[in-house]
Amino acid sequence: MASRTRVDEVLRFLGLEESPILEQLRREGLFEEEWLEGEATEELRVAASLIRELGVNPAGVEVVLHMRRRMLALEDMMERSLRKLLAEIEP
Repeated sequence: MASRTRVDEVLRFLGLEESPILEQLRREGLFEEEWLEGEATEELRVAASLIRELGVNPAGVEVVLHMRRRMLALEDMMERSLRKLLAEIEP
């Protein structure tokens, strides 16, 4: 079973419990659930960092998170392909 974390716990850990960041993200349809599973916890950290440190607007955060998911999926696919290729060429 995947570990689940409450959104408010993540925000408290990030020092953002009084910040409007979550409200802004939810207006864009992001992080609407009260519990986060797996990678979503890291995505909330990334989203908060993009807004707070780089001034990215919530719509931009949505685009960045989508691109990040694609990049991670492509990295995983490439790693699996390389492992398969290495297994085929090794005696």
